[in-house]
Amino acid sequence: MKEDVTGNMEMYKNVKGGGRVAWLDNVKMYAMLWVILGHVMTIVIKTNVDLSGRVMEHFIVAFNMPLFVMLSGYSNFNAFNRIVDKQGLWNFIKKSTIRILLPVVTFCVIGMTPNFLLSPFWFLNMILYLMLGFSVIHFVVYALHKQHLFGVSLLIFVLAFIGLNVLWIGEMCTYYAVGLLCKRYGVFDRPRRFLFPVILFVGIAIVWSSGHYSIKESSFYHSGFSQLLSKGYLFLWAERQILAIVLCFGMIGIFCNYDTRYTLFSWMGSYTLSFYIFHAMMLRPFRNDIILDYFYNSVFYQFFYSTEILRWCGVLIVVALMTAASWGLICLCEKWKWSRLFCLGKLK
Repeated sequence: MKEDVTGNMEMYKNVKGGGRVAWLDNVKMYAMLWVILGHVMTIVIKTNVDLSGRVMEHFIVAFNMPLFVMLSGYSNFNAFNRIVDKQGLWNFIKKSTIRILLPVVTFCVIGMTPNFLLSPFWFLNMILYLMLGFSVIHFVVYALHKQHLFGVSLLIFVLAFIGLNVLWIGEMCTYYAVGLLCKRYGVFDRPRRFLFPVILFVGIAIVWSSGHYSIKESSFYHSGFSQLLSKGYLFLWAERQILAIVLCFGMIGIFCNYDTRYTLFSWMGSYTLSFYIFHAMMLRPFRNDIILDYFYNSVFYQFFYSTEILRWCGVLIVVALMTAASWGLICLCEKWKWSRLFCLGKLK
């Protein structure tokens, strides 16, 4: 990160000690709030029974996970170019596995879920496999040619992963590639205060006017690249890829173009992987029929489920409580060395 700070002083002048970038962590926390909102409105208090809920659900699915994956590719670019020998590759694999997989294993044990390689925290597994996959490909290309051929590595990476339906890796590998390209060519290095809000507006307009929320195949959760290819619906894959990139560019651009200090919100954004795990653990009881029946009969649910407006109010209350509880647990885990390691994936 030191290299980035000296090379792009204007963009990176607002960093916290340790090289954290304010706009990058702000976008991560912003995206995490959308994740929590999407899960609450589809699992806890279901607003997708209304038109507004269905449109909002499609809007969240259209950009949210792609945004995280794109940010991951953007953040990992410099690390990949530092891999020039087997030791460097091993260090990257070890650090990434501890950072991501160790907390997954910990909470799979707590939740009595033995299959941590394809865990309920699928997003974290998917990010890890994309990181490891590109690191190996990039190193092999470097070892063969004695130089980093980024374009060759990227092409091999996309061709190798795009057909995989496991953990939606095939869908997400292209967004990871876009994130790498954005970092490689400095897409977000110069202010474009007018352009990015316009891009975001165009993306939102497409979501609200397209009617894709009524087509089940338009969701990557339902149909991956190979499935759409076999059905002759590949245009849906292209449309949702373009829509996701448009929305992500607009949102990232707005955050990186407006000068902000490194705040508590930014700091929370540096723990988005932990937020993902903690809020997912809180959602697990809502998959139990007995607990669901008890919750549905509660005064809280009966009141807030009575009208569409109250349903949204209930969702926002649960989102706020879940976010605050997750942050409290993260701060608690920071107190001890072993909880930092096993729950947060932090070596120091």
